[in-house]
Amino acid sequence: MRKLLITWGITTTLFACQQAPPANVVHASPDSMVMMNTDTMIIAQDTTVIPVMVESWKHFQSLNGKYAHEIHLLDMEPLKKRWRQLLGSKENENDFLQRYQVMPPIEIEEGVLYNEGCKPHNCAQDEAAIAVDMRKDIVYLGIAKNKVVRLYAEKGDTSYPDKMKKWKLKMEEETN
Repeated sequence: MRKLLITWGITTTLFACQQAPPANVVHASPDSMVMMNTDTMIIAQDTTVIPVMVESWKHFQSLNGKYAHEIHLLDMEPLKKRWRQLLGSKENENDFLQRYQVMPPIEIEEGVLYNEGCKPHNCAQDEAAIAVDMRKDIVYLGIAKNKVVRLYAEKGDTSYPDKMKKWKLKMEEETN
């Protein structure tokens, strides 16, 4: 009797778990697909970028036409720390300072401060240049040692101001 009950339970369970085959299921694809626009971008009307001078450089605007050595340009913040950091070593600092002694007045055009200088009695060989793009907040330095120019720029920037490029070309032309 016990075996009969077990057999009956198993049989009932098996038949109860079986599913009936689906009755004529048809998988149809839609006639057309309509894509809903999910773009959430707002179309800008005016994409003009207007560079604004960084606040820390605003007082440098008044330096146009002044002499760097008279106003102690390299000791003025925020330039004071940054030009030394950019050169990276005392040796480079000394090279720059030795070549930045005889200089014309500071020039400021289109938000870029520029000045160059040379080593006394050796202006065609040993020079230094400085440029500050006051809108991009980037300091650029150049050292010409025996007419070989090394350029330095913050933030890895390689789009040097025009005056810095012209200075470099001038040094290279004098070499040839």
